[in-house]
Amino acid sequence: MNAVNTGSPRGTIIKVPDATPGLLLLGGRQYSFTLEGVWRSAVAPATNQSVTVELDGAGMLRSITVVDPQQIAKEKLAELSGVAQERGKVVAGQLQSGVSALASRMGAPTLALAVLIWIVWFLFHAAGVGGGGQDVASYTFWTLIGTDFANEAAAMIGGHSRGWLRLIGFCAIVAPFLAPFIRTTWSRYLNAAPLAAVLLGWLVVHENMASTFGQMGADNPFSYRWGFYLLLVACLALAANALKKSAI
Repeated sequence: MNAVNTGSPRGTIIKVPDATPGLLLLGGRQYSFTLEGVWRSAVAPATNQSVTVELDGAGMLRSITVVDPQQIAKEKLAELSGVAQERGKVVAGQLQSGVSALASRMGAPTLALAVLIWIVWFLFHAAGVGGGGQDVASYTFWTLIGTDFANEAAAMIGGHSRGWLRLIGFCAIVAPFLAPFIRTTWSRYLNAAPLAAVLLGWLVVHENMASTFGQMGADNPFSYRWGFYLLLVACLALAANALKKSAI
């Protein structure tokens, strides 16, 4: 297949030449053509085939060359990529605008702490069960508060018990984002909801862990990890921020 000059006008074959000339659509105008003298490709013409066209000074067809399908695919890919980039810019702009508006309502430090709590809550290791110097199981706080250590099989999977506590915890970490939109004096105390949920979760887990591993003493395989302490500090900071605002 001949190389294509992508700078030439591009048309579409709407009728292949047979007993009568073929038809080419170019710029909203139809041109009739035959193969002799103008067809420059080794492949036969086909309906809906994309071609590049050269016209002479009188506006008559001088040459017709089939566009390489790979070239068409690359152009479509580039077009889709451009559309995706433009839409991405729009979405990014909207997201930035939304975050800025939320930060102006909540305050940047409060928003940062609330986001940090979400990240640590779902992604960081808060506790684990070890054995032989290695972790047998590890848990984020989200899975920790839903784990029943009295059930060995459930403890290895984690997070499939105490759905009520996980629901309370989820509502608690959503609460700080709702506080700026509730126009009451007490709404600022919603920033202390994550701390309350962490303390409640700690109490429930402590009782469950004590009843399961308490008799093991120093050999207790359960331990809290740095993710739990980071979560606790972030919740304390968020709650302290709420109390500080209430005192103003």
